[in-house]
Amino acid sequence: MGNPLTEVNVGPAGGDLASRRFGLVVTAALTVMAVPTLGVNDATLRLAGLMVAIFGTLFLMAGLVFLQRTHYAGIMLILAASGIMALARPGGRPGAVAVGLSVMALMAANLLNHRCALNRLLGINSCR
Repeated sequence: MGNPLTEVNVGPAGGDLASRRFGLVVTAALTVMAVPTLGVNDATLRLAGLMVAIFGTLFLMAGLVFLQRTHYAGIMLILAASGIMALARPGGRPGAVAVGLSVMALMAANLLNHRCALNRLLGINSCR
């Protein structure tokens, strides 16, 4: 077998690829809402962040309970929403946007190269 660090382990099986794409789009929407110049009020942003965290919880539960391969999207959505909400106080919105962009970059890199260290750690291969 090849090198486990270069093994492609992200594919369509178990909803992995679809949940990652959904997670990237939802994280992008939450990040855009956190941009200070758009004028989204704190209550709306917090409600959106809560919804993103709930989506993450549902994906994580689907992975753990129903044996789907949606763990990664669940964990990333929960982390993104938590990070953005922690920094989304007055004057902290640029930091919230930076967290959102960082999470989006990581998710996009995993989507583009079809390799994920978390999948490797958990022994998940959604290509088969």
